[in-house]
Amino acid sequence: MMKRILRLATRWLLLFLGLVILFTGLMVAAYAIPDRWIAQSTNAALQTLRAEDKAGNRIKLGSRAIILDYGTEKRMYGYALREADEGIFTRAMVPHYARYWHGYQAYLRPALAVGSLRQIRWGNALLQAALLLSLLALLAKRLGLRYAICLALALALAGYAAVPLLFQYSGVFLILLPAANLLLLLYDKPWFRRRIPQFFFCIGAFTVFVDLLTAPVVTLGVPLVLLLLLRAKEPEPPKGVLPVLGVSAAWGAGYTALWFAKWCIASLVLRRNEIRISIEQILFRTGASSEGYIRIDLGEDAQLQQWRATGILSRFVAPLKALFSIGVPELLLFFLLLAGLAIYARRKGRKCAKPLATQLKLAALLPLLWMFALGQHTTIHYWFTYRNLAVLVFALLCACLPKKGELHDETVPASG
Repeated sequence: MMKRILRLATRWLLLFLGLVILFTGLMVAAYAIPDRWIAQSTNAALQTLRAEDKAGNRIKLGSRAIILDYGTEKRMYGYALREADEGIFTRAMVPHYARYWHGYQAYLRPALAVGSLRQIRWGNALLQAALLLSLLALLAKRLGLRYAICLALALALAGYAAVPLLFQYSGVFLILLPAANLLLLLYDKPWFRRRIPQFFFCIGAFTVFVDLLTAPVVTLGVPLVLLLLLRAKEPEPPKGVLPVLGVSAAWGAGYTALWFAKWCIASLVLRRNEIRISIEQILFRTGASSEGYIRIDLGEDAQLQQWRATGILSRFVAPLKALFSIGVPELLLFFLLLAGLAIYARRKGRKCAKPLATQLKLAALLPLLWMFALGQHTTIHYWFTYRNLAVLVFALLCACLPKKGELHDETVPASG
């Protein structure tokens, strides 16, 4: 027994160390690209972003005005250029915003070396479109067209149409879409099913590598719902809440461990206590503190952020603000659709099997729990953190979807 535990612990440790080495190597490789290769395209991109921001940072989508985060987008492009007195390793830590990995630079800097902002946007949009269409086609083939429609509707309500416009919003979806495609493609392989926890550990790790705390829960929730639906087709599907909790814990371990690793590496390279700075920000983002010191702006040692609405109140306000960001008419239509599906399923005797329904409803709670925990962050940035709610929409639709087959219990007698 002891040998098995040690062998298992060694495998997890090697996976963690391998990801740390990979992420560090990708960042160093990205900043090894000479600045002269990207200076012209980067400066032109910054000029365009400033002009677009000045012209207006909102686009109409349904009943909502989707806010484009040009402030962060300009920083992301600005961090692509090294300062003259900084070495590659120092710049790879992105010292003015060092608590994040900034893994998006691993593809942004090479893209700037070969194309303009317009070309980069088109490339990003086409890549995401191809990945999304592939995912919807695989989902329709493996589980049924109705589930693909549920996912498409969830992404639509989450304002996905605006995502490819900014790399700030794209990071989590550039992790989600390939991960979900891989899950559907490889699930039938026995070697893959044995490594589901490691798979979700890697998803969590890659999420924290590229994301700046926008909508990370989508990279957990959507693959988790797909996994639950796939497992429900097996002769003896797992029951209870442990399948949801176990996968969520694996994702959370990857997310947390790789984020903490970045703080440690940045502290060693930059010779400052980045762990303390990051913990201060955790207290600020969760609402435990009203002040947060952050190193973000070039040329500034620190910037003080203050937020008065601390405490338990902001935790309850946060999910509500995010929820209404979907749009009131869209919310009403969603809940009407949900109620209609549930009533139809019950009348036709095609109610979702209880173990699966329970698991899906638990998965639907994940974005709400995340927003509650990060109450202050969600309240401040509700206009993009609401995309986490795509998980809630997708999970609830799948739980209420009436359809004959292996995923549903047809023992409920039809009324009338």
